[in-house]
Amino acid sequence: MLTYKFRLYPSDEQEKKLEETLDLCRWTYNHFLEELNNSEDVPSRYELQKELPKLKKEEKPELKEVHSKVLQMVLKRLYSNLKSLSESKKNGYKVGRLRYKGKGWYKTFTYNQSGYKIKKTNTRKNLLRLSKIGEIPIRMHRKVKGEIKNVVLKREQTGKWYVSIVTNFQKDLSSGGGVVAIDLNTTNYLTDSNGLVIENPKYLEEKEERLRKEKQKLTRKEKGSNNYEKQRRRVAKKYEELRDARKDFLHKLSRAYVENYDTIILEDLSIKDMCEDSNFAKSNLDVSWGRFKDYLRYKAESAGTKIVLVDPKNTTQICSNCGEKVSKNIWDRGHSCPNCGFTTTRDHNSALNILKKGLGMGRAEVAPVDTRTSTDHYVSASSVVEAGSPFHTEAEA
Repeated sequence: MLTYKFRLYPSDEQEKKLEETLDLCRWTYNHFLEELNNSEDVPSRYELQKELPKLKKEEKPELKEVHSKVLQMVLKRLYSNLKSLSESKKNGYKVGRLRYKGKGWYKTFTYNQSGYKIKKTNTRKNLLRLSKIGEIPIRMHRKVKGEIKNVVLKREQTGKWYVSIVTNFQKDLSSGGGVVAIDLNTTNYLTDSNGLVIENPKYLEEKEERLRKEKQKLTRKEKGSNNYEKQRRRVAKKYEELRDARKDFLHKLSRAYVENYDTIILEDLSIKDMCEDSNFAKSNLDVSWGRFKDYLRYKAESAGTKIVLVDPKNTTQICSNCGEKVSKNIWDRGHSCPNCGFTTTRDHNSALNILKKGLGMGRAEVAPVDTRTSTDHYVSASSVVEAGSPFHTEAEA
């Protein structure tokens, strides 16, 4: 499956209909959740689905203004959430009951199989026809490939509306050749086994002061007033800019690695454990290692690239050249082995150890590395964003 995300430009009347549809979907979700909570025997999704016509006729006539498939997908979402909760409980997590959705906490609804159609126009915007809502202008900045399976409408905190178009098109990326190991860190974003260093863009640090001021203004507004809503959207817009900048950087970086290597080796880090009771939790979360791994995985699957995860234990402390333990504090950014004389940066040494673990090599099988500092390729975050690849930049040349 491949998903395309496009911006919608509804009129005031269409936006009102979208909001009403969203709120009716939220009501339906909460209604059936309450019914499930009060039931001794849990009915199947299809048994509850049969109640929808009666619900429209007797209790909530407004539901007639919502396409039938949209309401059915609300039930599917409810049962999917229940299943996820049950799986978490089986895996040992402490979970409570599924929560009711308050106003503002239900943000999407789905048209599945029918009720939608894209109409091409001679202007820059096409039209997305949605049953019971109308034809909404949509800016499709790229061509949709494959058969459309469903469309998901989403209202962002900023008030903007987007549509995600899900198709059955299988996108085939091409992978490169060779093996690389990556050490993720916060001082730089990453250092790989070939000595390439990618700068940490530190998007949160860059925007944090402005965010603080906008949130401070929000606290001075009367909750529920028009001025409060306007300021809330300004704050949401700042968070949206932060999120979009991160995603752009991570998409381009992950794609570059997938296109240049056929095997990528990473540490199997537990980000939750690293952030618990840590003074560096905010920095660890800002770099979005989990999202970077997710992007690598799904791009690698399309390209046929292999992703290998290894145990992170002692990758920093062991000398990658001779295998002796060289203890370091968190602030020690260099590696200098008193046993063999190998000198490099802390992160490059770690990347070389990750490479050894990923290839399953013993000490005797590892070729000796150059004892000079190997990390002489440094690429700024802006170069990744502008060029789209850290492997073809002026800095490298």
